[in-house]
Amino acid sequence: MMRLLFFILIFIGSFQVSAQRIVKGKVTDAETGDPIPFASVLLKGTSVGKSTDFEGNFIIESNVSADSLQVSYLGYFSQTKPLTDAREQTINFQLRPSDFELEAFVFEAGENPAFEIIRRAVAKKKEFDKRNLEAYETKNYTKIEIDIDQVSESFTQRKAVQKVTNVLDSIKQLTNDEGEKILPIFFSETLSKFYFRNNPELKKEIVEKSKVTGVGITDGSTTSQITGSAFQEYNFYKNWLNILEKEFVSPIADGWKGFYDYDLLDSVLIEGDSAYLLQVYPLREQDLAFSGTIWINTKTYALKQVDLTINKEANLNFIERIKIQQVLQPTASGPLIPSKTRVQIKIGQVTPNTAGLLAKFYTSADSVKLNDPQQTSFFNQAVVLRPDFDSGGEEFWKANRQDPLSSEELAVLQMVDTLRKIPVIRFYSEGLKFFATGYLPVGKVDLGPWPGFFNYNDVEGVRLGMGFRTNLKFSNKWLLEGYAAYGLKDERLKFTGSVTRILNRERWTTLSLTSQREIDQVGLEIESLAGNSIFLAASRFGTLRRPYLSTNHRLEFQREIFKGFLLSAGLRTSQFDPLYDFFYLEKDTGEYKSEFHTTEAKVGVRYGRDEIIIINDNERVSFGPSRWPIFELNYTKGFQWLDGDFDYSKLSLYVYQRLNMGMLGVSRYEAEAGKIFGEVPYPLLRNHLGNETLFYTNAAFNTMNFNEFASDQYFSLRYRHFFEGFLLNKIPLIKKLKWRGVANANILFGSVRDANIANAPTEDPDGNMLETFGRLDPAKPYLELGYGIENIFKFFRVDFFHRMTYLDNPGAKPFGVKISAQIIL
Repeated sequence: MMRLLFFILIFIGSFQVSAQRIVKGKVTDAETGDPIPFASVLLKGTSVGKSTDFEGNFIIESNVSADSLQVSYLGYFSQTKPLTDAREQTINFQLRPSDFELEAFVFEAGENPAFEIIRRAVAKKKEFDKRNLEAYETKNYTKIEIDIDQVSESFTQRKAVQKVTNVLDSIKQLTNDEGEKILPIFFSETLSKFYFRNNPELKKEIVEKSKVTGVGITDGSTTSQITGSAFQEYNFYKNWLNILEKEFVSPIADGWKGFYDYDLLDSVLIEGDSAYLLQVYPLREQDLAFSGTIWINTKTYALKQVDLTINKEANLNFIERIKIQQVLQPTASGPLIPSKTRVQIKIGQVTPNTAGLLAKFYTSADSVKLNDPQQTSFFNQAVVLRPDFDSGGEEFWKANRQDPLSSEELAVLQMVDTLRKIPVIRFYSEGLKFFATGYLPVGKVDLGPWPGFFNYNDVEGVRLGMGFRTNLKFSNKWLLEGYAAYGLKDERLKFTGSVTRILNRERWTTLSLTSQREIDQVGLEIESLAGNSIFLAASRFGTLRRPYLSTNHRLEFQREIFKGFLLSAGLRTSQFDPLYDFFYLEKDTGEYKSEFHTTEAKVGVRYGRDEIIIINDNERVSFGPSRWPIFELNYTKGFQWLDGDFDYSKLSLYVYQRLNMGMLGVSRYEAEAGKIFGEVPYPLLRNHLGNETLFYTNAAFNTMNFNEFASDQYFSLRYRHFFEGFLLNKIPLIKKLKWRGVANANILFGSVRDANIANAPTEDPDGNMLETFGRLDPAKPYLELGYGIENIFKFFRVDFFHRMTYLDNPGAKPFGVKISAQIIL
């Protein structure tokens, strides 16, 4: 009896030990080091297993006997590791990515069973789209890491790189299981509150705390505005997701059948809810469409999770992979809000001797509050920093992170902090910023811009210049700017000086005073071409067209009245001193005059309903509109006082919009209309911008000559369409080149009143012929049509233009070819 009891106790004890066998670990991507959520972890040879959570962690408790553990996940090679006899053990996995097979499944008859699931999910989109909430707000945590990866042997042998790697003793800590090195260069963490309001749709993020560490990062305030969750928004209930300025079609878009195929893999249990597991395939590998898996609730047909990838075969430059993983949680009102989102963007090597980049973004959201909308005025500024946003120490972040940092991320922080202090790194990072911005920070001032250091043209000969501007270290209320240049041929000093007082940074309000003496060209004024630096530089080298010396003084005021609505007003006096043969007839006396003076008062409004604006140091920076057009309305009044020679008025309206055309690509249009009231010399008319250079610009009519047409009333429309991969993606040989089609259509209506025509004599007082200006027939528009190819060798674009009207004008060319270089994805 005692022996039987003894064996029973041994059996029970062994059962208890077996029942308490615990296997835990983490599954990560071998290339990026990021967690792999939703992976299947199985005791090999059994049906016992678990799926990893969003952080890639798993715990399996079982009494089932097994000698190994297997991990598998779609898009990765499976991996198996042996188990030990220990009651508790930790086994980590690093999986290598594999490619999806797009045609792995063939259905013999009947409809694909996954189609009905997708059809029902699409029908329920409005019910679960968070944009249908009246309002919501969340507390968000965001972290961003940027690494240099694919570090080639030739890259590491460079002297500058060796100086870095010799300092970084900890570089061995940051390798994957294949021993491939990664070099982190940026890491940020942000705690913020995100606000959304519907009707009208408005968004705002208040950054409460931000911690930014990065190579070349000198001002955390600017960076902190773009590292929060406002720029990490991925809503798969939209038909199209804008990522890196490209439009990607959602797997549950209204037109899903034209882009995707699906396969129903399984029905799984996720947090107590049954969900369909579907594999997603793009119909064409070059399309901007996703591959991967999605989970759809079997009862409600709401999205539960997504794990989607844009592969390197897609028509993108430099991008080898974009991966988005997301978990969605239902709100009390029904619509879903992402609780956790992870994004990886892998940028490949441009050449075999360079390195690649890996950018990783993570956002988690909690403390959701619904249907308590803020006032419209609350959304005046899209991103706001708390006054003490950068004051949080390490103890604060340990206590307030929604997710603790991994040991790898802690090593990243240490390495980035070391990197940014190495002299050679500082030299190269400052040099890149100098090239990109035109200015070199030196203490409290920035020196530049470098394009103004040297010029050469027929009027000035060799021109040497230098300028500066103050930065945020000098003041966040005062901005001082200055520039001076001297021409060795004309021996004239040119200068620009300005002082700006920032009266209010939250509701952007400034007052500025500017004085300038500069050489300009009729129709090619610096002020109107400030955003087209390459075209402006090309037009100012060599022979200047109708040059004049401009001396002006400006007083300007601007204020944001409410979200997106900017009011501006100003007073300006200008002196026009021609450097070419120019005369006009004075209205009262009929005398020939060449110089004139103007005094103008100007008022304008600009409205961008969904335009995103951030404050970069002491300037406003626009990220453009996402859906609605931008409007600008300006009225200028010229006075015959304060030495003004003319009495006139100018009225103009400008509209810009970006249009998503779905599978056809993206369009942009710019429409402009204006009218000048009164009699003025032709330099004060609207001198329409032509382009005689070899370079393409969207600011000009590309087959029109300089100074070919001027108007006192006009309407123009410049339309550009980018086909992305449409059409060319379907041509077998061309699609491998990833060329993309573009199209242009530019039309201009204009006219000039007789009084303004009479102001421009065709002969000077001595009877010599004078250049005047060309005029459009009010019934005959100027029209040019263009087509072209961009993304040639990833950088170049060639446009072919046909001039359709005014072919008999002197110097008119019916056909033109323009080239440009651009870095686009």
